[in-house]
Amino acid sequence: MEINVAKKIDDYQIIINKGSDDGINENMRFLVFEEGDEIIDPTTNESLGVLEIPKGTFKVLNVQSKMTYLVSVLRKENKIMTFSVFSGSTEPEKELLHSIRIGDKVRITNKL
Repeated sequence: MEINVAKKIDDYQIIINKGSDDGINENMRFLVFEEGDEIIDPTTNESLGVLEIPKGTFKVLNVQSKMTYLVSVLRKENKIMTFSVFSGSTEPEKELLHSIRIGDKVRITNKL
């Protein structure tokens, strides 16, 4: 099942294109990410897969039949710092949340 951001309300609230008809429930958590480069194992020369560049972790606020309203697990007042793959330095997680766009990929991080 391919899940994508269908609408961005603000940096802390998004709508995804799947809902209860797709098995989404109120206990699920989600990761919004961007696909980066394919990573190759330098020893075996085998593909390790495509790097997932995280943009934010979300929980369910409201599930409808064909869409789900998600909110960031961060509180707006938090000043959590995270490593940025883009710049190679630390930056507030808020910057990663700000980079979320319609069409970004989303995956379930738990199956409760």
